[in-house]
Amino acid sequence: MPAPTRSAILQRLLAVLLLRLTHLTAPVGTLPAEHAETFQRFRAAVEIDFTRARDVGHYARVLGYSPRTLTRAALAAAGVGAKEFIDRRVVLEAKRLLAHGDQSVAGIGARLGFLDTSNFVKYFVQRTDSTPAAFRSRYRPARAAR
Repeated sequence: MPAPTRSAILQRLLAVLLLRLTHLTAPVGTLPAEHAETFQRFRAAVEIDFTRARDVGHYARVLGYSPRTLTRAALAAAGVGAKEFIDRRVVLEAKRLLAHGDQSVAGIGARLGFLDTSNFVKYFVQRTDSTPAAFRSRYRPARAAR
């Protein structure tokens, strides 16, 4: 597949995923109002703080909920636990920056709140089965060669 086509496809897929994460609707069935409001507040807080905080405890303290309450709300609304929801948002942003930006892997890691590049690489690999550099070269081979 030509690099421009692959890049365009990736861009659209990332846009769709971002839209799904930021505009999640309640799944089929009735979501208790307490979970809907809790999840909406949690999702908004994640959008604000995901570059600074990746632990559920931070969001629980900020919002005045227990970590278990946030996890139950995220499971009910998004089908994943609170920690997984946060991690997916961080990985989505990392992929977006790798695919569409020119910042170094170290710079992207720092931008996402990682104090050490190796911690960012390890985090990314655990969640994507790819290194950041390999991900970037797979979706931007023409730019990587420049």
